[in-house]
Amino acid sequence: MRPTRRGVGVLLVAGVAAAVGSQFGQQALGAVAGPLLVAVGVAAGQVYWAGTPTIERQPPRRGFPGERRTVELTVDGSGIATLTDRLSRGIDGAATAVRSLPATVHYDVTYERRGEHRIGPVDVRVTDSLGLVVASTTVDVTDEILVYPSVYRLGGPEAFVRTLVPDADDRQAFDRLREYVPGDSLRDVHWKSSAKREALLVKEFADRDSDHSLVVVAEADDDYADEMAAAAATVTMGALESGLAVELVTPGGSVDAGYGDTHRVRLLETLARTDAGTTGRSGDADVLVTADDDGVTVTVEGRQQAFEDVTVSHDNPLAGEVGS
Repeated sequence: MRPTRRGVGVLLVAGVAAAVGSQFGQQALGAVAGPLLVAVGVAAGQVYWAGTPTIERQPPRRGFPGERRTVELTVDGSGIATLTDRLSRGIDGAATAVRSLPATVHYDVTYERRGEHRIGPVDVRVTDSLGLVVASTTVDVTDEILVYPSVYRLGGPEAFVRTLVPDADDRQAFDRLREYVPGDSLRDVHWKSSAKREALLVKEFADRDSDHSLVVVAEADDDYADEMAAAAATVTMGALESGLAVELVTPGGSVDAGYGDTHRVRLLETLARTDAGTTGRSGDADVLVTADDDGVTVTVEGRQQAFEDVTVSHDNPLAGEVGS
């Protein structure tokens, strides 16, 4: 606890008044000094009894670079507080507010880059109502926020299949139509018949052994992990949208083959956390994503394409859809 600049000024005035009054017998000056000293003492007591406020944070949902989220702080205590929520690199926002306690504080943050980021702790400065005394403390309330890699649009499921899995449409003879069941590939939906029957119908083939799963391996040189993660996220999300089972291998971990929304989140979580490096699995890849000084390359069956040639727009098709 210490006096503010205003408090220091009040103490100086009181001290000078007391000294001059004592030296020259000016009782009026002593009468000025007394109330000022009392005011500072009352202010100190006010701040002391206010103590350290308690803070609860409602952390923002996960998201993608460029997205904005709202953070909510519920602060219980007394006095006037200046609250500063610390934001790690990768998250930007105006995280300082002045409130009379108790209070609820809201502020917006923008996700700037992929990765695990921290919000908190909260730096608190509590002052009295006159602003004469201040007490500073740090409330250790922190939350980890996961920011997924950017995902770019490939132009829809058919574009993905044509671009990266050109043999994915190689099938055996058509057999019949049947009703859709969970796990069926969206590539097999017969949309015209489904519209007439008002129910999803899928094409059944005499031999289903040609159904595809895709092994995506991602590797990167130092300083290119973000580019690798964005390219691998784009490929894996496009594959899932095309109805393919996706297995992912990265320098930071792997995800077994699977489908669905839960699997999509697991893929994005792994890509959000991975660092640069190699996997030792490049030889197993159906799709190999590499990032280095020469850029980002996607390799399929020996055919290499620059990543910017694979994507057709930079709109994130998953923005606002995936969170915690």
